[in-house]
Amino acid sequence: MEHASKFVYVYDHSDSEDVDLDDPDEPSSVKSPAAGASVQKRDSTQHAAPKTARRSQTFLGSVGSSLRTIFSARSRKGKSEKSHSSGEEDDDSATVPQAPVQQSPRTSAPKKKKRVREADPNIVTFKFSKLVDPSHMQTGDPIACTECSACLSQLSELRDAAGEGKTWRCEFCDKENLLPHFSEVQKPAEEDVTYMVEPAPAVQAGQPVGFDESVVVFCIDVSGSMGATVQGPGNQYISRLDGVKMAIDQQLTKLCQDYPRRRVCLIAFESRVQINGDCSAMPVALTANYDNAQAVMDEARGLSSLRPVSETAGTIRERVRRMRTLGSTALGPALAAALSIAIQTPGSQVIMCTDGLANVGVGSLESSDQVHTAEPFYEQMKDLAKQHGVSISIISIEGGDCKLGQLGILADATGGQVNIVDPLQLRDEFGSILESRVLATNVRATLYLHRGLYVRYETSMVNVVTRDVGSVTGDQEITFEYGVRRGQTNASGAEADAEASGGDPQEPEQKSEDRDSKVRNPVDDLEFVPFQLQLRYTASDGSKAVRVFTQRRRLTRDRAEAEKSVNVRVVATHAVQQTARLAEQGRYRSSHAYNVGMSRKMSSWRSGDDYDDSQVQSAYEACSSDLVRNVRLEARRHPSGKKQSTSHASSSLATASDQTANAVYRAKKKSLF
Repeated sequence: MEHASKFVYVYDHSDSEDVDLDDPDEPSSVKSPAAGASVQKRDSTQHAAPKTARRSQTFLGSVGSSLRTIFSARSRKGKSEKSHSSGEEDDDSATVPQAPVQQSPRTSAPKKKKRVREADPNIVTFKFSKLVDPSHMQTGDPIACTECSACLSQLSELRDAAGEGKTWRCEFCDKENLLPHFSEVQKPAEEDVTYMVEPAPAVQAGQPVGFDESVVVFCIDVSGSMGATVQGPGNQYISRLDGVKMAIDQQLTKLCQDYPRRRVCLIAFESRVQINGDCSAMPVALTANYDNAQAVMDEARGLSSLRPVSETAGTIRERVRRMRTLGSTALGPALAAALSIAIQTPGSQVIMCTDGLANVGVGSLESSDQVHTAEPFYEQMKDLAKQHGVSISIISIEGGDCKLGQLGILADATGGQVNIVDPLQLRDEFGSILESRVLATNVRATLYLHRGLYVRYETSMVNVVTRDVGSVTGDQEITFEYGVRRGQTNASGAEADAEASGGDPQEPEQKSEDRDSKVRNPVDDLEFVPFQLQLRYTASDGSKAVRVFTQRRRLTRDRAEAEKSVNVRVVATHAVQQTARLAEQGRYRSSHAYNVGMSRKMSSWRSGDDYDDSQVQSAYEACSSDLVRNVRLEARRHPSGKKQSTSHASSSLATASDQTANAVYRAKKKSLF
């Protein structure tokens, strides 16, 4: 685990600030996300003396020069503005009236304001690349609390039981656990321990572990629109399908060199789905009912006899060269067929390349009614891929429209990639996908905080949160932001204080009498608080394990001390991910306001980690600029900022543009460095 600060910042209630946001209807909001994004500081009851407010351009919200100068910009000092409120953020559609001002012809209209919680460095992250090397291996399940399931750790204090064994009072829920027949060797000595719950199938059967024989399924759209051309080098025009052909040809060469035992399956789809397999036999057009996903899968499963790519590359190349465009887009049936073949070998990959909407059979997305009807199908395909450790990547051809908001959930949950690509860049994109191998599948991450803390941006004030991550790759990271309980002791959504997310509508407002109450928090009497992250996963070799990280952090009530030597890389990664998560829920104004508020603080913080400011700045700009631009465009399209009420998590992005969905999915798990 990495923390943004060496300290946990403990506050009575959070400072807040007013953020000026560009009117989404103003064209300037697209040209310069930083324009008008100023901040007016609210003072906190925790500090008696007035504080100075820093005005600086937004870090994440800026595109271009503002992002390039963020770390060198000087902050101007001014007097802070006294607050008469508790620090809640207004609902997405609310605005704070502005006093009339005289404006020159070049001056924009008065800006809308949004209340946000002043950011603090109470953030913790984990990089999934660390799963490659398990640490301090033990066999069997860890010893867990009978109340909250936190694991016994090096921080746990044991006492002799009245009879036999030991007792352990859980550091997170305060439950006293009896440990009969306990031996001291069962207590972990390190903060990072891996428990091997189930050995790999090959080892369990006494068989040697062989070469990588996983399957790569190239699922290629050959509908009529794939014949559209773009201008290439030397003023030559190539079609979208030609770009795909060149990409597959190059990757076959690379697979033969690096993974000769892997197997390649070729599927082409238009109005029909054609299974080419390893191209050693004639192609077979599926005849099953295309409205019945199970029927398609059953038929395709019998056509999956595949030999190593070192033996089949030549025939696959020849079959790819002969592909021609025609017909409509049976994307849903093609996906079902591809998965039925891939799931037979855990660790396999499906690369879906398309330029248009699915409009034949199950999974059709042409109308709004079809989008709603198709959601259960894509959820089923996602769950099936996760269950069998198969990654699905969705590549959309630039200039097309394929409803990435809907299809992107497949890649997001399975460790695949999502991107919109120029046909001339497909070779690089295919190569990136094949090099980004899944490290673990069925990953579930559970964060445990001390009961005096809670995880922000959850539906209630809980100190234990579990996220079903799915499949992960080495360039992904998971982040959490946490706060301090004040004025309430129960994890009830109805009582959650609005400062948890700056008054974000996801967390209901705290009652005024609670805000001013002197209810003591359990952390008030502590010097340190514990953190524990549990990762349950299936490794690439099929073994099942639990990785447990347990750390502690010192408490401080001094914001300046907490913000000294902040790990800006951790903060920047979380800021990008949380901006994306809010946008994924359809809360675009909250997403924009969050990035402005977090960016303001990052402009004043300095790195205390191994990366210099220019490195973080460059990576942050590259990752965030496209995301922020599209968030602002969606805010203009949905000025009310109200989240849609639907039954599936994917629906909030279902109405977003492909560009927005692409930016959100790529940022959600992104790790900077």
